[in-house]
Amino acid sequence: MSSSSSREDIESFMRICNIHEVPLSHEVLTRASLTRSKYDLSYFDSLHAASALLHNGVIIPIDKGYRKVVGLRALDPRELV
Repeated sequence: MSSSSSREDIESFMRICNIHEVPLSHEVLTRASLTRSKYDLSYFDSLHAASALLHNGVIIPIDKGYRKVVGLRALDPRELV
C-alpha cells in the first residue's frame, strides 16, 4: 500500500460522522498495559481498547478479541450495515 493510499484512507475515515481522535496520554498507555495483560490483546489492540474505555467510546472491530474486555462497547461492523 502506498503512503498516498494510506493517507487517503485515513482522510476518508476521519470524514465519517461521530469519529474523533483521542490523545495518546499516560493514562491511555497505563490502561492499555493493564488491558493487554488481563485480556491477552496485542499492543495496538490494547491501545484502541483503552482509548475507548477511557473516553466512553465505542470500538467497531472485526476482531472478536475485543468482546472479552469488560466494560468495552464493541460493535461488529457487519451488524451496522
